[in-house]
Amino acid sequence: MEGCAVAEHEPMVEVFIYETRQFLEQLEQLALASESEGSFAPDDVNEIFRAMHTIKGSAAMMMLEEISKLAHAVEDIFFYIRELHPSKVDVSAITDIVLTAVDFMNGEVDKLDAGETPDGSSADMREHTHAFLRQFKIDNGDDPDVDLRKAKPSQTSAASAAPVPPPEKPQQYFIAAAKPEPAKESGLHVYAATLHFEPDCGMEEVRAFGVLNRMKDIAPEFHYLPEKILEDPGAVDTIKDVGFRVWFQTDLAPDEAQKFLEETIFLEKLEFQELASTAECEYWPSPQQQAMIEAAEAATPVVPPPPERKPHPAPKPRAAGGEHESQMISVRIDKLDRLMDLVGELVIAASMVTQNPDLAGLELANFSKAARQLHKLNEELQDGVMSLRMVPIGGTFKKMNRIVRDMTKNLGKKARLVLVGEETEVDKNITEHIGDPLMHIVRNSMDHGIELPEERKAAGKPEQGTITLAAQNEGGEVVIKIQDDGGGMNREKIMEKAREKQLLTKPEEDYTDQEVFGFIFAPGFSTNDEVTEYSGRGVGMDVVVSNIRSLGGSVTVDSQEGKGTVTMIRIPLTLAIVDGMVLKVGTSRYTLPIRSIRRSFRPEGGQVFLDAEGHEMCMEAGRCCPVLRLSRLYGVDGAKEDLTQAILLLVEADGKPFLLAADELLGDQQIVVKPVPAYIRGMTERTGLTGCTLLGDGGISLIIDPEKTARLIYA
Repeated sequence: MEGCAVAEHEPMVEVFIYETRQFLEQLEQLALASESEGSFAPDDVNEIFRAMHTIKGSAAMMMLEEISKLAHAVEDIFFYIRELHPSKVDVSAITDIVLTAVDFMNGEVDKLDAGETPDGSSADMREHTHAFLRQFKIDNGDDPDVDLRKAKPSQTSAASAAPVPPPEKPQQYFIAAAKPEPAKESGLHVYAATLHFEPDCGMEEVRAFGVLNRMKDIAPEFHYLPEKILEDPGAVDTIKDVGFRVWFQTDLAPDEAQKFLEETIFLEKLEFQELASTAECEYWPSPQQQAMIEAAEAATPVVPPPPERKPHPAPKPRAAGGEHESQMISVRIDKLDRLMDLVGELVIAASMVTQNPDLAGLELANFSKAARQLHKLNEELQDGVMSLRMVPIGGTFKKMNRIVRDMTKNLGKKARLVLVGEETEVDKNITEHIGDPLMHIVRNSMDHGIELPEERKAAGKPEQGTITLAAQNEGGEVVIKIQDDGGGMNREKIMEKAREKQLLTKPEEDYTDQEVFGFIFAPGFSTNDEVTEYSGRGVGMDVVVSNIRSLGGSVTVDSQEGKGTVTMIRIPLTLAIVDGMVLKVGTSRYTLPIRSIRRSFRPEGGQVFLDAEGHEMCMEAGRCCPVLRLSRLYGVDGAKEDLTQAILLLVEADGKPFLLAADELLGDQQIVVKPVPAYIRGMTERTGLTGCTLLGDGGISLIIDPEKTARLIYA
């Protein structure tokens, strides 16, 4: 396949990539679920067969030969299972084949999505699959050389069976199909055909395009309706209602031309007729043929008449929550991003109107009422846009099944994955970034946490370990908990590695258990002495922290030796618009996300003291918390030096509490996070800032990042 062949049809490529990825994800989950059950249920066999069959046909139309042939090879296994119901089925081996095929296809689709040429070879996988199917038939007492598709075509359902070619010809994939031998004595013919696809096949416009792509090999010229198959949104409905109509000239005899069209996949019915036949055609269509075509276009399509319906009253309004599937549409994520940006700008504009300095001191009752209504509508609009972007986290959770399954086989361990709160909804952006951190944590639990079966048995535990993935919403955050019942972490071993890596910044006895366990997230940190396929290089867990922090979240880990480990991830539900508290420090204003503020208070005399190193500390709720003066951190003049006249805000980030000193709290406000200019972006790590926002009076306020600030204090 040439790379340019795909680039010419971007809408079709986009549909193909989306549909194929959906099918591949479905295949992986069905295979893993079947393996855990120990057998393939009939419904699952049908689903896997249909998914592979669809991928095969779609890839063939896209001229992705390696994907199409591999899908066909895997499809043969499930065709055999479906037709003969063999008694001996190696579910694990078949699952291996399916997952290997899924991995290859995902890789090729990723190349296509990146604008590259899918150039991988599936020859070895196909050879292994064919050999497995042959042995599979022998083990069940069947002849391995009998092709069931030819021997028992009647047993294949019309909705899901592959097209059956004549017995004397090999299976065809319809990838740049070779031109059939023409009937020499027949001359040139003009045909009209209407193709009706199966009702639930989907992608009707792509199916029609595939017909035209194949027709180039037999017809020098052809016409079709609807004309703009991929560009016209109504083309799909037209094809569904009246079929895909095509007129073409070819030197194939009528039976061969009809047979050529009947090989179209997902074809439910074909209407075929010959319009004209002549030995020579100076041009096409001739006036006579053109008149026939125009008459055919004007004529009512030859379709079965609808059943006679009796008049009935207008339908009643649907009950809320009914027939959701018919109301679903797919929307590009970049359009939702743009909509969210516009809502953010609207929030800023509304604040600039309602908090305009020109209104200070004025008693405007009607304006205040309208401003409250505007604020209410803005919040409803923001919630509505956010709900459009929210997706269940279950899809990301289920991908971890593959990690657990592969590692149990490779490491000789027994473990199962339990999912809790799969229906919890999070922002689409979060699901795209949380996958890698979850993968590394689950792999760490499998490799370091879950023990070998004999070790668990000796410790009085079940041979099969358990890893639990749980999610729930708490306020404006989503909380994800990853828990295992493995061997837990050894504090002394982690401290020993921390000493070797020179990570200790204070006396060892001052470190809490949570701080010690947090060392595993340091770059290059690993407690494994040997490098294995899954660990030992000291990479992976640091990715967890960096990805979570990029989402504005935090991660903590706790463990009990011999009983297991719990990793807790907290991420804001949205990163675009957040509630912030505006602080005044001297003549400057800063904004702090409200989600990190636990309380605010004015300290009493003697409540703030200096520790042995001269740092200001304050006792709060029985804890000794460090105090950070924003005026000294940012060099702001005019700030209050007497803390009893200032406001202290208790902030908690990454599980670490600290106090921020400000002169005054100006109130809360919804803020839209804007990036800081590039020339000062490098300073944000050293200053604890994350961006800026526009205030209601048009001024700019820098946004304090609680996590970065905590790292500054506890470094």
